[in-house]
Amino acid sequence: MTFIEIKNLNFTYPLEKKKALENVNLSIEKGSLLLIAGKSGSGKSTLGRAIVGTVPHFYGGTIGGQIKIDGKLIEKMSHKERAEKITMVFQDPEKQLMMNKVHREVAFGLENICADEKVIKRRVYEALQFSGILNLAERDITSLSGGEKQKVVVASSLAYMPQCIILDEPTSQLDPSSAEEIINLVKKINEELGITVIVVEHRVNRWFDTADSIAIMDKGKIRLFKDKEDFYNNCSEDESMFLPDYLKFFKKIKIKYMPASFKKARIEFLNSGISLKKENKNIYNEDHQTILTIKNLTYISDSKNILKNINLTVNKGDFISIMGANGAGKSTFLKSIMGLIDYEGIIELHNQNAKDMDIRSIAKHIGYVSQNPNDYLSKDTVYEEIKFTMDNYGIYDEKVIEEVLKELGIYDLKDKNPRDLSGGQRQRVAIASILVLKPEMILLDEPTRGLESELKLKLGKVLKRLNEEGTTIILVTHDTDFASSFCSRYILMFNGSIAADGGKKEVLADGIFYTTSINKLLRDKNSDVFTLEEALRMCII
Repeated sequence: MTFIEIKNLNFTYPLEKKKALENVNLSIEKGSLLLIAGKSGSGKSTLGRAIVGTVPHFYGGTIGGQIKIDGKLIEKMSHKERAEKITMVFQDPEKQLMMNKVHREVAFGLENICADEKVIKRRVYEALQFSGILNLAERDITSLSGGEKQKVVVASSLAYMPQCIILDEPTSQLDPSSAEEIINLVKKINEELGITVIVVEHRVNRWFDTADSIAIMDKGKIRLFKDKEDFYNNCSEDESMFLPDYLKFFKKIKIKYMPASFKKARIEFLNSGISLKKENKNIYNEDHQTILTIKNLTYISDSKNILKNINLTVNKGDFISIMGANGAGKSTFLKSIMGLIDYEGIIELHNQNAKDMDIRSIAKHIGYVSQNPNDYLSKDTVYEEIKFTMDNYGIYDEKVIEEVLKELGIYDLKDKNPRDLSGGQRQRVAIASILVLKPEMILLDEPTRGLESELKLKLGKVLKRLNEEGTTIILVTHDTDFASSFCSRYILMFNGSIAADGGKKEVLADGIFYTTSINKLLRDKNSDVFTLEEALRMCII
């Protein structure tokens, strides 16, 4: 039974000539789970906004075509009727959290559609329990981790008991454990409650097995595949980037049928006649000049020990990945290096105590990009944004700006307002604003957030080139695939402490949680294979 029907949908944002959505036709079955993937800026989020009605009513712009929800045109539905039928969880949970307490946040939406008080109370606590966060009901929103906040906004949407929930990049900010919890929760909502679910994602590895069907967006247009097997067999070379890595591997080695699951793919490969060459690699070289020394670093906030007696040496030319659960202290660690928080212990930059340096002096040596790209956006165009950063240091160079914009694939956006860009595009603008300064060390907090595989590869190559030219890079990431492709040193943090530090082989090879899907797939034959490129290079068929 068709629940959402879209015919000839077109949409253009204000002051734009290019359509964000172009002739979109889509039919979504009631009770299904649809995964919509696509490149950054392809129109995925815009399509979700159009279905819930925020496009054009909140964002403005010109819209044409038809959207029917349960057989009724969306423009003929009242706000309350739409909210009861369909709701959306946006990319950034922070922007949706309005109240001070969890239970009040979950009740907020119901109060806005004037639900009965008795219904509100029951729905709030049922939604919290169903979502596995009843214990958080009285907690302050500000005290929650990223994963907990994501669960709260999902519970808030669930409390409406809508017939459809749209989730936009719901796991982009989460560590693997929290991401799995969100996926399992969404799957439970879909299977047990029969609620239609639309997931907008570019990192499909975790969502692929859960989805009933796949749609790919490109330049505002959409292509729907009837199921996953249809996608595996009939996707184009360009569209195949949205296959999970284990299916990309099977497709590349000319396996014509799609394994039904990751487990079956691993067993199939184990029983195949394919072997893997051994290579001597993944050895981290510590014999370099020390540029950053950290001794007994500790940070306590609200009586909670966020960082616990960290000791670390960073060498010139290191390319370090810091991984760990949400709340492990990774972002706080980067802020300590930048002098943005009042820590205890010693941080020395080129043998000078960082506490004797002001933030501007530190910033001359170290470029820092935080999790939220919006922290960097204040100008009216992308070009002005980048130029502003260089002007602050008196080093404006038009050629450098253009080179960096081209390398990150955002040159054609240079005259656009950065606040009108997609999440992935804003992320690249924030990174560009630091790269143009050419600092000797770069700190990046979740740099691949909002980026699909093609853009991650482009960013990784830029960072690798800078690293080979002598730039030291430390990045915080939940993306083990990206880290294993480009980094040379790996640090795992848990509960404010460093649990592991070394090369790829030492840290990731026997990983239970922090390793790659390719490593889990192939480790029975060779535990030193981590990326798709390595697997294809080392395959002996």
